[in-house]
Amino acid sequence: MSNSNRGTDLPQFINDLDGGVFAEKVSRALSDVAAGVVDFDDKGELTIKLKLARIGNSYRVGIKHALIYKVPEANGSYTQENTTESVMHVNAGGRMSMFPENQHQMFGKRGETLPHEDDKE
Repeated sequence: MSNSNRGTDLPQFINDLDGGVFAEKVSRALSDVAAGVVDFDDKGELTIKLKLARIGNSYRVGIKHALIYKVPEANGSYTQENTTESVMHVNAGGRMSMFPENQHQMFGKRGETLPHEDDKE
């Protein structure tokens, strides 16, 4: 597969959102919905919504991730919604990761620190 056509590693991406907390929330919500569906013989629902926006003039995006779910109960249902935000680097081919895959030059020939493109936001 060529470097320009690599997809984002989905399991790693989900685990990186909100420092791993988002994956834990999804796991718990799935269990709550499944238990309600079986216990009360009614339909449940879980929705994950992602909104991406570029951060300044950088190779980073802010990702708003929302988890919305409906759990059936004996006399109706309850709904929860939780929205948080994470920052990801966009690497070659659009591959998103928590950290950049390429490290830019940090120091000049005399040991001075060099400005980085992201610092010009």
